[in-house]
Parts: sequence; C-alpha cells; structure tokens
Amino acid sequence: MADEKSDPAATVASALRQAFGNEALDVHGARPLAGGAMHEWWSAATSAPDAPDVVVRLAPAARDDAAKARLEFEILSRMRERGVRVARPIYVGENANDQTFMVSERVEGDTNPRQLLTTDEYADARRQLIEDLAADLAIVHTVMPAEVAAPLRSPEPGEDALVTEVGRQLAEYDRVKINPHPLVEWSLRWIARRVAQLPPRTTPPHVVHGDLRIGNILYNREGLAAILDWEGVHAGEAEEDLSWFCTKVWRFNRRDLPAGGITNRETWVTAYERAAGRPVDRERLRLWEILQNVRWSVICMMQAKQHLDGWMDSHEHAAIGRRAADTELEVLRLAGVA
Repeated sequence: MADEKSDPAATVASALRQAFGNEALDVHGARPLAGGAMHEWWSAATSAPDAPDVVVRLAPAARDDAAKARLEFEILSRMRERGVRVARPIYVGENANDQTFMVSERVEGDTNPRQLLTTDEYADARRQLIEDLAADLAIVHTVMPAEVAAPLRSPEPGEDALVTEVGRQLAEYDRVKINPHPLVEWSLRWIARRVAQLPPRTTPPHVVHGDLRIGNILYNREGLAAILDWEGVHAGEAEEDLSWFCTKVWRFNRRDLPAGGITNRETWVTAYERAAGRPVDRERLRLWEILQNVRWSVICMMQAKQHLDGWMDSHEHAAIGRRAADTELEVLRLAGVA
C-alpha cells in the first residue's frame, strides 16, 4: 500500500474513501490541477454512481483550516440550493495527516484568465459572462447571515461595512508592512473621511463572496460554469464584490476594460442592477474600489512577509511583494488627485 505522506495520489484516494464511507471505492486517474496559492487541488475518477468525477482540495498539514472549510462547505450547499452556479459539495473533513480536505463534484470548464480575455474562441463567452455573473451575484446577495449556521465575519451592529473594512485593512497593514507605505496610510484616512460624508446605509449586511475575480470563475464557451473559491465569504454589502471584480490587478493589463478585463464598469454595474432589481450607489462603489486596490497592496506585503519570515520559501511570494506599489497610481486616479 502506498504511503499517504509520500504519495499525494494515495492521500487523495484515502480522502475520497473517507468521504464516501467506502474503503472499497475505486479511485483512479488522480492528477493535480493548476492554481491555488494555499491549497492543493486534485481531480480524480471514482466508482461512486452519483459522483464519478470529483475534485479534492487539500490544505497544508499545519494550516488551521477546518472551521473555514466547514463554513465554505455550508455556503456552497446554500448557494447551490438558491440556484447559484457552484460545484456540488460532497464532503468536508480532516484526514490522518491533519489535513483539512473538501470534496466536490467536478464541473467541466476552464479557469485560465488570459485565454478567456484574449482569444476569439471565447468571444461569445465574454459577452455572456457579465450577465451570468451579475445574475448569480444578485442571488448570492439575497442570503442573510442568519441563514448560515457557521459564524460569519460581519460588521458590528450599526457599523458601515466600508468603515469595518477600512479598519481591517489598517490593522492588516500594521501587521504585515515591511516598510512604511505613506499612500496606503493616506488612502485609508481619506476613505474614512469620505464615508463619514455619505448618507447612512439602511440595508442590513448580507453574504458576499469576498474574492470575486476572473481567476475564481470556471467558464466554458457558453459563459459561466461555476463560481469558485468561497474561502473569503463573509457579511458585507454588494459594492464590495462589484468593486473587487474591477480592481486593477484582475484586469490583466486591459486598462480600457476595468471590469475584470471584460467590459467597462458601467456595463458591469448596470447588469447587476438589472439582476438585483435595485440601484448601486456609484460613490460608495468608487470608495470601495479605492479600498480594494489598497487591499491588494496589503496582500502583496503579506505574501512578501511570509517569505521573509521563513513561513513559506517562495520566490514568487517575494516577487509579489514588489507589486505593493503597483496600485498607487490607480488609487490616486480613482480619488481624483492624479
């Protein structure tokens, strides 16, 4: 019998036998999938009649991932019930190697952003994708925190979601900065002042995906196949998801098409408004987009710090750290001072 610790394919097979409660389950064709900065992703075929093709996500052995994975599993189940295009979740648990893993049904499609954004083969998919994403996102935003059994990160009662996120990013910046970034500090103060001038929000927080971007969707030639990677799910407001989709880093150099490198902001937001049946506050959206670009800078700092602190030996993480300044001009442009 293969040693699971030295044979990842054996780990995948063992996880699937645990998931289906069948030690005799035939598992074959296990192969790693591309993508995923923090997890390993594998596809495999099984003899289970209701799930012949599956995907297994494995967390690093030392990562405290169980609570987050169980929340994600519950959210996937809830979203699938509502009609959001997601892979059917099958099982979440921990194996003998102290790895949290999740099993879901395999959905056919691709995740390669550059192929989607640049090839004629996917021109029809690009046109349909905005409508599909807007429709599914509108459904996501109808789910309220009280409908989710697992605890969700959420604004304090009565607190503006924008204010909550400004505070969160400031705390994260203070934790991970290697050198001072004056523009980050100025941006967070500037956003906080602007939020204080906005009319108070009267709508309660709802579920948001938290990481909606081109790299986290599965597509085919017809459009959207599935929304992936719900690790960042929490309670907030729609503008957060809409703005992260427009953040500079996720355009893949298509400055003329800020909404995911596919279309312009107004087309994206208007598609969402049609699907959700409610207007989007453009000024709040602008402030969110500025904040999301700051968030990306902080993420870059965090990844560099992980390498420098020895937590992860990764030249890629070290290089990403240099991109912390990439969004500074974008922030100044959106703020109207450049």
